[in-house]
Amino acid sequence: MPDVHPLRPGDPQRIGAYRLVGVLGSGGQGVVYQGVDEAGHQVAVKLLHPHLSHDKHATRGFLREVEAARRVAAFCTAAVLDVGLLDQQPYIVSEYIAGDTLQALVRAAGPRTGGALDRLAISTLTALAAIHEAGIVHRDFKPGNVLVGPEGPIVIDFGIAKALDSTTLASGPIGTPAYMSPEQFRGERVTPASDVFSWAGTMVFAATGRQPFAGRTVPAIVNAVLGAEPDLSGVPAHLVDSLGPCFAKDPALRPSAADLLVRLIRPAGPVPSPVSTEPARVPFTDAETQPRPDGKMSRRVLIGGAAAVGAGVISALAILRNRDGNPPPNVGEQVQRSTTPSATPEVASAEPFGAAVKEPVPLAEGDGDPTSITAAGATVVCGTSEGVTLVWDTGTTTLTRLGDRGGAVTSAAIGTSGGTPVVATGHTDGRMRLWSLTGTELASHLARDPVIAVSAGQRAVAVSQKYDSLRDLHSVVRLTDIATGEQIGAPIIDHFQGISGLAFGRLGQDDVLVTGDGDERIRVWSLATGELTHSFRTGDVGGIERLACGESGGRPILVSTHLDATLRVHDLATGKRRKKWSFSDRSPDDRGVAALAAGRRGDVPIAVVAHHPVGDEITVRIWNLDNGEIIGELGPGPTATVALAELTGRSVVVGSAEDRTLRAWSLGP
Repeated sequence: MPDVHPLRPGDPQRIGAYRLVGVLGSGGQGVVYQGVDEAGHQVAVKLLHPHLSHDKHATRGFLREVEAARRVAAFCTAAVLDVGLLDQQPYIVSEYIAGDTLQALVRAAGPRTGGALDRLAISTLTALAAIHEAGIVHRDFKPGNVLVGPEGPIVIDFGIAKALDSTTLASGPIGTPAYMSPEQFRGERVTPASDVFSWAGTMVFAATGRQPFAGRTVPAIVNAVLGAEPDLSGVPAHLVDSLGPCFAKDPALRPSAADLLVRLIRPAGPVPSPVSTEPARVPFTDAETQPRPDGKMSRRVLIGGAAAVGAGVISALAILRNRDGNPPPNVGEQVQRSTTPSATPEVASAEPFGAAVKEPVPLAEGDGDPTSITAAGATVVCGTSEGVTLVWDTGTTTLTRLGDRGGAVTSAAIGTSGGTPVVATGHTDGRMRLWSLTGTELASHLARDPVIAVSAGQRAVAVSQKYDSLRDLHSVVRLTDIATGEQIGAPIIDHFQGISGLAFGRLGQDDVLVTGDGDERIRVWSLATGELTHSFRTGDVGGIERLACGESGGRPILVSTHLDATLRVHDLATGKRRKKWSFSDRSPDDRGVAALAAGRRGDVPIAVVAHHPVGDEITVRIWNLDNGEIIGELGPGPTATVALAELTGRSVVVGSAEDRTLRAWSLGP
C-alpha cells in the first residue's frame, strides 16, 4: 500500500471539486495528492509545479492534450477523470489505485517470477495497446508508472509526457533515461514504437531488478541506449524471444504492442485459423474471475477478454496481409512485377479524382516495409525498413534495386550530378549513399550520427542529428557532402528540443534546408555553406509537426502542419504568414500528420496531407493553398509514405498501400 503523508504547510486544502486528505508523493512534474470527490470516492490529484505553467497558451494546449487521455479504455489503466487549473497551475485527476509502483515493489520484494511476471507483461501490454488505439503515445513508460494494485497492474500517467513535451511546458525531452527509446534522445518523431522499447526495459527490470542499460551517469546511459545491446541475462527464456526485437534501435523494426500481446498469450505452435468465430481464451484462476464486492467483475477478466479479441483480429489481419513470395532481386536488377491484371487505364487525365492510374507494383518478400518515398517527374524512389532502395519508373511496372540491406532508409532524394540522374539515400545507422539509377554506388560514407534527411540538388547533402546528453536541450545537427563525406560548415546546436519538421527548398538560385524546433522557430540554412541565412517564428504556440517547401504566386513558400491541428503557409524569404487553416475533424489525441508534400495541380499550388485520426485508416487530403479548400480525399488507400509525381503531364500522388505495393492515385482531370 502506498504511504499517505499529511498535508504540509502551503499545500492546498481543495483543488477544484476535490478535497485533499494527504500527499502520495512528488516528483519532477508535480505533487500527487490523495483526494475525495463530492460523492466520497477517493481520487489521485496531480498538481503540476508552477514552473511548468509559465505560458498561458501552452497551458491551454496542455489541458487539451490531457483531455485526450480520457478517451483511453479503462481496463489496465488508471482512468483520467478530470483536468483543470488551480491559479494557472494545471492539475490532473485520476482514479485512485491502492497499490505500490512496480519500482517500489521490486526494490522491496525482489523481481517478479513465474505467472506473476507473465501476468504483469500481458496486463501492461494490454494497457499499452489500448493507449495506442486511442491515438496516444505514453512517452514515459517505466516501472514508476505501473501500479500493482489489488486488481492487477495498472498503467498511469499516459499522455502527460506528450502534453508537457509538445506544448513547450517542459524544457527538454520527457522521460526516464534508462527506459527512453533511442529516437527520444535523437530528437526524432516519437511513435508507439517508442513505448514498446520502454515497455521491454520495464519488463527487464521486473524480471531482474536492474535496468536494461547500465550506466552510472546520464550520458553513459544515453550512450548505452543509443549504441549498446541490453543486458537480458536473468530474463526467462520465453520472454527473451519477445523482448529482444523490442530493443531494435530502428523503431520501424520493433513489433507493435498488439503483435507482442498475441505472441505472449498464444502457446507455441501453428497459428490457429482465424475462420473460427470462437474468441481465443486466456486462462485465469478461480480467484481472479470472482466478482468484486460491488458486483463488478475484476479488471483481470476485462484484460483477458480484450487480449483475446485483439488476438483474433490481429491473426486475421496477418493472414489477409500475406506477402508475395518473390525472392529479392540482385542489385541493379530490373524486375517486372507480376500483378493481378488491372482494368485501370494508363492515361492519368482520363481518371477521376482518387482513382488508381497505374497497376500496383509489389515489393519483394524480405525487402521490408516502405519507410520513405520521393519522386521527380515520373521516377519514384522508395526506401524500406531493411535498408533497400527501389527505383520505380511509373511508366512501367519495373523496380530497380539499389544496394543491399543495412540500416533502415530514413530519406531518399532524386537529383542530377554532371547531367546524370542520381539518387541519394540516408540511413538510421549513419550511412549516406549516392547511386546511379542503374544501381551503381557512386559514393558511400558514414556519419557519426543517424541520418534524418538527404537532398540531391546542386549538391547532395545529408542531415544527421543526435543528443549528446539530457543536460543539453539543443541537439547537435551536422550537414555532410554525400559525395565527399566532408562536413559542411560548423555543427549546428541551435535547435531547442531537436529538429521538429524539416524540408529542402530553393531561395533564388540557392538550395536551402528549412528546419523547425520546439521553440516554434523556423531556420533557413544554405546547403552550400551550412550557414544560417535567416529565421522566424511561426507565431502561435502549436508545436511544429511537418514542413514542406513549394511555390505560390511566383514566390517560394513554406507549408507547415502543427500540433494544434492547423495548416499554415509562410513566405519562405520573409517569414510572413500568408495563410492559416484548421483541420476541422482533427482532435488533440489523434496521431497527427504522418506525411506532408507540396506541389502543383495544374496552376494551383497544393499540399498533400496524410494524417491518422483515432480509429481510422490514413487519410490523405489535397488542399488548395490559394483558398484553403480541400480539393479531394484519398482514403483508405495510401499509408504514411506519399509524394507528388507526374504522369502523362499531370500531377499524381504516389505512395505505398497496406499490401506493400507502390501505387499512383489520380488528382482528377
